[in-house]
Amino acid sequence: MKNTTRVILGIGIIFMLSGIFGELFLGNRFESEAQNYTSINRRNTNYMHGSMMFNQYNTNRLNTGEKIDLETLKERVVRYIEYYDEVLVISDIFVYEDSDYYFSIMEEETGLGAMELLVNPYTGAVYPEFGPNMMWNLKYGMHNRVGYRMMGGRGMMGGNNFGSDYFSASQYFERNSITLKDARNIAKDYIEISASKSYTIPEGGHEFYGYYTFHILEKNETVGMLSVNGITGDVWYHDWHGTVSEVIDDHESEEDH
Repeated sequence: MKNTTRVILGIGIIFMLSGIFGELFLGNRFESEAQNYTSINRRNTNYMHGSMMFNQYNTNRLNTGEKIDLETLKERVVRYIEYYDEVLVISDIFVYEDSDYYFSIMEEETGLGAMELLVNPYTGAVYPEFGPNMMWNLKYGMHNRVGYRMMGGRGMMGGNNFGSDYFSASQYFERNSITLKDARNIAKDYIEISASKSYTIPEGGHEFYGYYTFHILEKNETVGMLSVNGITGDVWYHDWHGTVSEVIDDHESEEDH
């Protein structure tokens, strides 16, 4: 009987220690991951969140080789977007000193933004930008039937992760319930609270299926970008980019997009 009691007590102690261990280590891990998520609701006044104070991701810090020329990178992007049924074209290109280049892709027929891509200038790898492009994009994001493709047609996220009925087809083509003008005002409010007073949001913007993306200027120079959800008004600052060295802008924005 005593041996049985000791065994039961021993098992109880093990479970108790396991719970404490999980709380200390896993709990901190999930809290850290939650803090790194930079989508902030426009009704939340705690805008600082750290996301506009530093860049969290610079994928080229360890690259020391020679960068691939921009024209070759553009050719790789063109080959990437040719896998989609719609006719897609390159809109904006952000060249960064210390992180992967950014390519904004739009539908030629509608003029609407289709997706945002990142390209490693050392390897030429093309892949979908994380953040709003994955989570908010109702047509080309990770929750839809279009799916992502890497070079060669392989899906980065394993193709369709949520099944064909996650969003109805009609949702892909519905307009954002928040207008471009209102989304820009939300973006302006965000940077006034969370960033330097010298930052501004210029006229125009890119409308995607489910969100907008805006450039951020400082002294008339582009220094970054952020996105505004076209349904909820949430703001997501793109904190994974490095220092902008050049912006190639072929996009012509229209208020009624």
